[in-house]
Amino acid sequence: MKRITDERLILVNLKNFRIAYIFQTVGMLAVLIYIAFTSGSREAIESPFFLVMMLTNILLIFLQMRVTADVEATEKKCKTPVPYYVFVLISLAVGVLMGLISWFTDRQHPSFAWISGTIFFVCFLGSFSFMYYLKKKRANDDDEE
Repeated sequence: MKRITDERLILVNLKNFRIAYIFQTVGMLAVLIYIAFTSGSREAIESPFFLVMMLTNILLIFLQMRVTADVEATEKKCKTPVPYYVFVLISLAVGVLMGLISWFTDRQHPSFAWISGTIFFVCFLGSFSFMYYLKKKRANDDDEE
C-alpha cells in the first residue's frame, strides 16, 4: 500500500478517524445508558465498556494537551510562567473539595472520601504536571533557538 503524501488527503483521513471515534463513543455511551436503565448504574460502571471509554477519553485528553501546549506557545508569550506550586495548590483544593463532597454525601464510609479526594488530587496534579512539563520544554526549546 502506498503512503499518502497529499496534505488534503491526510486531512480527510484524519476527519474520517474523528467521525469514527465520535460514532464509537456515542455507541458506547448508548450501551452504557441502556445498561444503567435496565440493570442499574452500578452495573454500567462495572461494565468493561465503561473502562474502555474512560481510558480512551483520558488518552485523547493527554494527546490533546500536547497540541494545546504548542498552540498556546505560538499564540502568546507569557512573560512570567506560573510557578509549579500554584498547580499543586489547585490540585490540592480540587482534591479536598471532592473529598468533602464525597464525605457529605456518604458519611457512613469516610474512607471513601479520603480515597476519592486523593484520586482527584493525583489526577489533577498529573495532568497539570504534564502540561507544565510541555510548556517548560517548549520555553527551553524557544530559548535555545
